[in-house]
Amino acid sequence: MIISKDWNEARSQLLAKILDSGKMYKSRFGDTLRCEPNLVVVEKPSYFFKLERDFSGWRFCGESYSSRIDPLLPKAANKLKSSPFTRRVSIPVWRPKDHFCDNPPAVTEVSLLPINGEIHATAFIRSLDAYNFFMYNADFITHVLETVSLLSGFEMGSAAMLLSIPHIYTRDVKKVERAAGSYREVYGHQKLATHLKEDYISTAWHSAMEVVFYHGHKKRTEWGEIFEGQKESKFVHRLFIEVENPYEHQIHDKAPFTKKYAIEYAHDYMIYAKCIDKPVFEPILKEGESYTYAERARYCEADEVIVDQFYTVLTKLKEDPYRRDCYIGISRPWDLESDEPPCLRGYQFIGEKDKLNGIFFMRSNDIYGAMHANAFAFSTLTQYVAELTGFEKHRYYHFAVDAHIYAEFLEAVKEILEPESPSYLSEISGM
Repeated sequence: MIISKDWNEARSQLLAKILDSGKMYKSRFGDTLRCEPNLVVVEKPSYFFKLERDFSGWRFCGESYSSRIDPLLPKAANKLKSSPFTRRVSIPVWRPKDHFCDNPPAVTEVSLLPINGEIHATAFIRSLDAYNFFMYNADFITHVLETVSLLSGFEMGSAAMLLSIPHIYTRDVKKVERAAGSYREVYGHQKLATHLKEDYISTAWHSAMEVVFYHGHKKRTEWGEIFEGQKESKFVHRLFIEVENPYEHQIHDKAPFTKKYAIEYAHDYMIYAKCIDKPVFEPILKEGESYTYAERARYCEADEVIVDQFYTVLTKLKEDPYRRDCYIGISRPWDLESDEPPCLRGYQFIGEKDKLNGIFFMRSNDIYGAMHANAFAFSTLTQYVAELTGFEKHRYYHFAVDAHIYAEFLEAVKEILEPESPSYLSEISGM
């Protein structure tokens, strides 16, 4: 990840990274240099363009960023005022019908997290021309953060972009070289974000628990009135994990679930596997379910336009394995007023020459109780998509705005991280 004091420095670092590690890909708009998914964090966001505040000119699908986001900002502010420790303020920009547009929105989601009287913003951006459009996206995120800050009474905190496909056009290389500085890739735990690079899903879970257990800060949660043991948690802000080899060591021997459960969760809740290679034309929710990730991805009855996003993305990848709009939105505008909004907000498949990347954006993630099963399911889904679209392997990226361990599970986590070794006398006595 890249951590900078302001947006201008962040852009300079990102351009340098793309020049250094970018690979050539063709697109309908011209040849590009693309680098791997990246997290860019800015300590003190401010505007690039002092006079530009009207985002109604950003047109897509017959709408604008303003028309989609502005009605939701007061609702976000009200939720923050009513619960100053909430993890449930995440604002969707993407709609399923955007799959029918030639140029769907680049910013798909903006999550807001209050910490110690400040609000911090994190945006998922499915594709970013880092030379020509970084400034406009940065100003949009700053606008959302500033507006909600003013409406809620919180101070402005940091801002971040989770970038699925950071790129530049080769026609701009000379100009990029003049605008780029040097960059520093940051790993490990930092105050505003954590970036881990792991070999396996099992080690990713173990490392995530270590980070939260040893570096996390305590805070209240909104579950305290229902679950006594969950009224407080330890958390870290912005946990970004790359898993390089998701095919081996998939389940930790201390995982709080069985492999049978993990597969059923992946197939039923995440994928709707019986229709994995064909479109869904009817409701799929079971009795008692308010939503599932599969329902949101494939057939959401509440949508204005019902789209099987998953099957649409499969079709897109088969037609062009390197296209940049293979995003599946899980969140919906009405989630802002829900007491149980989806933790997963959206995910994207990114075709590269030798693999398929799957990147998953969560507003909140229970690291002990849910993350491992989530990661197994999300990676399994990416593996299936890779196999169905002609890729030989895949890579998995996991991101959570608020990564936490509930107080009731801290002792269980400690036993995993610090197992008690039996003494020599205990061993020889058979105790």
